[in-house]
Amino acid sequence: MKRTLYCIFIALFFAACLVPSVGMVIAGPSEAAANEAPAAAPRVKNYDGSWNTAFFTDLQNYIGKGFFLRLEGITGWDALAAKVFRTSGSDDVLIGPDGWLFYGGAVNDITGADQLTDRQIWCAARGLYLMQEYAAGQGARFLFTVPCGKYTVYPEHAPAYVTVAEGSNRERLQAALQAMGVAYADMYPAFAGGDETLYWQWDSHWNGKGAALGADVILSALGRESDYAAGPFLTAENHTGDLYAMLYPRGTAREIDYTPAAPFTFTYTSNFQTYDDMTITTACAAGEGSLLLFRDSSGRNLYPYLAEAYGSAHISRMNSYDLTLIGEAAADTVVVELAERTLPYLLQYPAVYPAPERDPSVLETAVPVDSEITASEGDGTLAGYQKLTGTLPAAATQSPVYAAVGDAVYEAIPDEGRFTVWLPSDIDPAAVRAYILP
Repeated sequence: MKRTLYCIFIALFFAACLVPSVGMVIAGPSEAAANEAPAAAPRVKNYDGSWNTAFFTDLQNYIGKGFFLRLEGITGWDALAAKVFRTSGSDDVLIGPDGWLFYGGAVNDITGADQLTDRQIWCAARGLYLMQEYAAGQGARFLFTVPCGKYTVYPEHAPAYVTVAEGSNRERLQAALQAMGVAYADMYPAFAGGDETLYWQWDSHWNGKGAALGADVILSALGRESDYAAGPFLTAENHTGDLYAMLYPRGTAREIDYTPAAPFTFTYTSNFQTYDDMTITTACAAGEGSLLLFRDSSGRNLYPYLAEAYGSAHISRMNSYDLTLIGEAAADTVVVELAERTLPYLLQYPAVYPAPERDPSVLETAVPVDSEITASEGDGTLAGYQKLTGTLPAAATQSPVYAAVGDAVYEAIPDEGRFTVWLPSDIDPAAVRAYILP
């Protein structure tokens, strides 16, 4: 009898082990989780006809991401970890003491473990100053704003071991922008200390009410009157939080979302597919002026309010802000919205616009620096111009960077160890010299 039971147990064990692979063969690969790209089936040969030497690595990745019931297994394990151990099964998601979810990737920024250097803060502010200068030259008003991170607004709901550090990147950048005269809309006073919940419990972003309040802050900074946050709102329990979907890909719980009771009147003039389209254009008969909005995922439920306020709007999700769109959109206002944890993007993705010329006299007090200046391949996004990048000394001062060629002097977009500058395409990169102030 015991022998029979052992045989049955072994048979069931091996049958269970076969379920993921056999199920994958029969039903096809599992869907990708919320924050993943689906794994492509491995190829024996590459598109150029050569043998794929990474075939077995690709096969492992394909099976690892596509085996049968994978998402159900992730959901079950993470639910067990949260219930029994009060912890998350994913490094990307943290669970607060009352069940609130927070994005793990923002912890180093919030705690001060991964702050920008003083030089980087200065360079980010200078880059925005140059953007404002270019916009003004095109007849457009400029405004920069930072939606506060969820940790900053609701530290009481975060895990106890996550402490929000003083002197955050947002606060330091705000001070630098104020010193340079760059227009900035400060979200923090409007969001901190209020009684209403303006962020979703299981999402890293603000909810519909929070987006409405953010729009009011932006429009107020632009000298416009609005009171979107006052509502009234319609409610529906239909929102799937991005953090919830990462943790429980097969979960069915939903959160309440808020939409204005009075529907928006703007219309889409682009081939609108989703709120995450890289480019969205709108028109609104009740609005005034024209807007160019550069936004990130926080702008997903923010932009409809701004589209309602402007006669026309061009909304872009590009990381590199192409300011030549000012002319294309005939914009009289440029707004840049960037989340707190992604402020380093200001350095990683330099904006696109012709470099401003400076009076050659600026070089009288500047010093030349050894710099390896090269033209970037594949950056032909600005007709008639080339994108040049150059290196800078590690100990560069908080100084503008000038690119001189012949009798012409241009100001470049600075970073801690490099700079970027868009110069006329007929300039030889080898003839360009870099200067900074001592």
